[in-house]
Amino acid sequence: MRKISVGIFLLFVFMGAILGSILWLLLAPHMPEALGFSLEIGTTAAPWVLDMSVLTLTFGLALRMNLGSMIGVVLAILCYWRFRGRK
Repeated sequence: MRKISVGIFLLFVFMGAILGSILWLLLAPHMPEALGFSLEIGTTAAPWVLDMSVLTLTFGLALRMNLGSMIGVVLAILCYWRFRGRK
């Protein structure tokens, strides 16, 4: 049994979420409004800023999920598990 590469797995999941979101943005105008709902979690109001006069650091993270990104993540995980055994 092959060792699971966490980096490749996370790359698959990240790319699935991005591609799913892009496709969903293209399809959402043609769908009922209930399917176009998205959930945003994180520092959406304002990022945290640390100003040290010489250096300013800005911290912020937002996760926006919609049905397309969830479908993309599931498909990416399925593709990863299907193709990880091939060499």
